[in-house]
Amino acid sequence: TIPVGLAEAAVGLKVFVGANVPTVADIDLYYRTLSPGEDVELDTVNYIKATPDNELPKSDNRDTFREYQYTIGGLAGTLNPFTTFQLKIVMRSQNSSKVPRIKDIRAIALGT
Repeated sequence: TIPVGLAEAAVGLKVFVGANVPTVADIDLYYRTLSPGEDVELDTVNYIKATPDNELPKSDNRDTFREYQYTIGGLAGTLNPFTTFQLKIVMRSQNSSKVPRIKDIRAIALGT
């Protein structure tokens, strides 16, 4: 995704991904953040793999989209305060004709 700037600092993210993931495939969500006043470019910050909140169900039915959830930093927000974040989804498959499809991505910044 493109970098998202926040008006106020946040300490966590709640991310929802609407996806169709075949049984031979997987998706991984990565994130990176930038603290207020940090003197680096976001492009130089490494991505961190997020852990899903729920078991990721899979389906070979191309019309079945499920909501995958990630609570980055927990509901209490344990990340260092940040005002910019960026998400990345990596899609993997063992069969090039059965690949994951993403319908939507929503992210909610969790405040202090």
